[in-house]
Amino acid sequence: MYCFRCGSKLPPRVVNCPDCDTPQKRRQRYRRRMILGLVIFLAGAVAGSLFDTFFFQGRAWEHSFLGALNSSETASQTAVLDLSSASASFAIKHTPVSPEDMVGFDPQVLARLGDQALATTTPAESSEFQETVAGVINANKAEIASAQPQFEVASDAQEMIEASPSAALPVTTDVPAASSPVPAGRLVYASVDTLEKGDGSNYHGMLARDSSELIFSSNRLKINGKNVYQCFSKKPEAAAKASRVFEWPGNVWTPELTPDGKKIVFSSDSASPEHIFVHDRGTGKTTALTSGDSKNMMSAVSPDGRLVAFASAQKGKANNIWLIGIDGSNLLQLTSSAEDDREPRWSADGSTLYFTRIYTFMKKSHIMKVQLEPLGEAQPVIATERRNWLPDVSPDGSTLVYVRSESEDGSKNRLVVRHLASGEEAVVKPLGEADCLRPIWTHDSSGLVFHATVANSRSLYLARFKRDQQGN
Repeated sequence: MYCFRCGSKLPPRVVNCPDCDTPQKRRQRYRRRMILGLVIFLAGAVAGSLFDTFFFQGRAWEHSFLGALNSSETASQTAVLDLSSASASFAIKHTPVSPEDMVGFDPQVLARLGDQALATTTPAESSEFQETVAGVINANKAEIASAQPQFEVASDAQEMIEASPSAALPVTTDVPAASSPVPAGRLVYASVDTLEKGDGSNYHGMLARDSSELIFSSNRLKINGKNVYQCFSKKPEAAAKASRVFEWPGNVWTPELTPDGKKIVFSSDSASPEHIFVHDRGTGKTTALTSGDSKNMMSAVSPDGRLVAFASAQKGKANNIWLIGIDGSNLLQLTSSAEDDREPRWSADGSTLYFTRIYTFMKKSHIMKVQLEPLGEAQPVIATERRNWLPDVSPDGSTLVYVRSESEDGSKNRLVVRHLASGEEAVVKPLGEADCLRPIWTHDSSGLVFHATVANSRSLYLARFKRDQQGN
């Protein structure tokens, strides 16, 4: 050791320098150096942690040689599902919430879903979810292949159909993949029947798979002095009496039956913001599929009843299309657009979702589709400068119906029927100039359930179609 003042070499166990008599204070210097080293180490650890968080999302070790040494551990901790897509997708374990759990519950304290930290997902769970999606497709392809759709030919009526100008909507070929051949001929409008014209506002209607029951929302009842939308059921005859399916503390929107008719999936603002719920008609129990601070809405049940597609802004940005198991498991993001994606609807074989992408509110929106197996990027189906929205594809795969707003303020809404093989379109006006909204195909592709406002009353109707074998 050397004297820090004169630089002379110090003999062992000497306190003062023999040349300049300067005290050396070795122990104090050792202590200072040790403390300084500890401070530098901790500062480096904090800086490294911040760098890892912002640049590698907490997974910097995967980008080093440690990633190869810990590959097995990585597989058990990752929350990303590899579905061969560049889209952002991940799974979250979620425990359904019963109505009893929600009584008196602060909405901000509800169990987090998309807005909370991601739960871990094992490779087995990831594989199981991919098999679930594939199973939806395969199961429904088999069903379509064996099905023989029957088309009811309505009585002769004055057809109110206008051919669309070819310049307004370019003709493109867009035929969904299906196991069975698409029936020959086009579906053309024949007549319209009234389904429900009761008290209050009646909308968001759909028929059961066997067309024996109509499910819809109506605000004819008051809850705490206010007209609140509830879920009603009735036979599809206009004179049949409707009854409430279940009592619910908030508004019930877009109720939809599962294929077996045993459950109803809907959205509600009972736990603000709006969330997705499932009501079991057998047990009377209702559970929440989603929760948290993000709005989840516009649910659509898959053809086999195992999955639910919906619109949500889970990441605090624009709405995107998401997928979740009907038991509340395996949340998956399907689209990641900067635009507003909403109103998802399934193809009959479960392989594709059609939806609306809004570019300018009330003025411009496109009809899009996204393939699920393998998961692909969203592709445009109808892409014009108008407001095109509320799509639904017929169960036989031949025809797409959607709503087109003829006015720049979002009014004058017309039903547009598009033959997917040829791209030919017809504007259908079953109620003259009345606005017609949310068309939903019947299971046999013979009609559309929609709602319209006539004489200041919003009611439900069935537009009947027949098969034009001549293609005229």
